Amino acid sequence: MIKKIPIEDLKPGMEVVRVAKELWYHLPYLYADPGIIESEEEVARLQDLGYREVFVAVDEEGDESDEARLNQFAAAREDAPKRPERIPFQQAISSAMVTYEDAMAHAMRIVHDAKLGRKMDYAASLETAGAIVESAVSNPDTLVCLAKLSEFDDYTYTHCINVAAISVVFGEYIGMSREELVLLGVAGMMHDLGKTTVPARIINKPGPLTSAERDEVRRHPEYGRDLLRRNSDIHAKVLRAVLHHHERHNGSGYPDGLARKDIPAFARILCLADVYDALTSDRCYKNAILPNKALGIMYGMRDQDFDPTEVQLFIKCLGIFPAGSFVRLNTGEYALVFESNSREPLNPKIRIIMDADMKPIRTRDVDLTQQFDRGKAIEILECADPSSYRRTLMNYLAPN
Repeated sequence: MIKKIPIEDLKPGMEVVRVAKELWYHLPYLYADPGIIESEEEVARLQDLGYREVFVAVDEEGDESDEARLNQFAAAREDAPKRPERIPFQQAISSAMVTYEDAMAHAMRIVHDAKLGRKMDYAASLETAGAIVESAVSNPDTLVCLAKLSEFDDYTYTHCINVAAISVVFGEYIGMSREELVLLGVAGMMHDLGKTTVPARIINKPGPLTSAERDEVRRHPEYGRDLLRRNSDIHAKVLRAVLHHHERHNGSGYPDGLARKDIPAFARILCLADVYDALTSDRCYKNAILPNKALGIMYGMRDQDFDPTEVQLFIKCLGIFPAGSFVRLNTGEYALVFESNSREPLNPKIRIIMDADMKPIRTRDVDLTQQFDRGKAIEILECADPSSYRRTLMNYLAPN
C-alpha cells in the first residue's frame, strides 16, 4: 500500500513513490523524488530543505493485492446509497460527449475572459453545469470515462471540466439535490480560475519553485474568489468552495487552515475530485498514475487530507476500476471498463478490445457479475498503462 507520512517519520530503506507533479498544488511541502532513502543524513537534508510530507510504499501483512485491499475498504461502507436505474452507457455516451465538448469550449471562454479582466458569463456557466448534471443523472460513468479518455491536450481546461464532472458525479452519488449539483458543477469549473492571476513564469516553471513563488501559487484560491466577486449574481456557496478547495481535514491546508467540518461541503468534494484528477493526469500523459493506484494513494491520505468516511465513499462511487480504466484480464486480453459497480467494486462491466499481444480484436462486452456456466470466470488482474493507446481508446466506447 501507499501512505503519506510526515518527513520526520521517513527512515533509511523506505521507498518514496512517484506521484503526479500537479499534486504539488495540494501538498506544497511534499517530497516526491522516487527512490530508496539511503541514510538518516538524507532525511535530515530533506527536513532542512523544508519538506514536510512524503508518500512511501508500506508493507502490510498478507499477500493481497492493492486492489483487493481497496475493495475491502470500499465494501466496509454498508450505508452507501443505491444507484438508481440509468440510461445504458451506449445510449448515454453520445449526449455526454457533446456535453463534455461544450463544457470544454465554455472553460476556454472563462479563462480567456478572466485573463482579459472581463466578468464571467454566469448564466452560461449555470447552463453548462446543468448539462453536466443531466449527464451525471443519466449515466455517471460516461462523464468519468470522458474525464480519463478525452482527447483534449490542454490540462488547464480539461482539469477544470474533469473536476466539475467528477464532483457532480460524486455529489449525485451521495444524494445532493439538482440545484446543489448545478452550483457544485459551477464551482468545479471555476475552482482554479485564480491561477490566471499568477504569473505564467511561475505556473509553467519546470523546476522547483522558490519560497516566494510557492507563496504566490498558494494565493490562487483567494485570487479566484476575488475574480468571481466581480459578478454579484454568483452564489455564496460557489465563492466559498473556490476559496477553500485547498483546505485539508487536519487543518494544514490553505488559505485559512480550516479543519474537518469547518471546511464547506462543496470545497471538500472539490478537493477529492481535484486530487484524483491531478493524480491520474499529467501534461502529455507522461506521469499519470493509474486510476486504481491513485485511489489507493488517496485512501492513504485519510485522516490527514480527507475525511476518512468521505474518501471511502468517493472510492466506492468511482469503483476500484473507474470507468475509462484500461485493464489486463486473467485471459491475457485487455479491456476497457465502461460501467463501475459500487456493490461489487472488483466486478465492473467491461469491453474486451485487445488480445494478449495488444492487437485489436472483435469487441465483446462482459458483465463480470453475470458469468454463469462459462468455464473459467474472467477477472481483472490490474490496470494497464494506456499511454500508447490513449488517442484511440475512446473510439472503442463511442457510438457506432
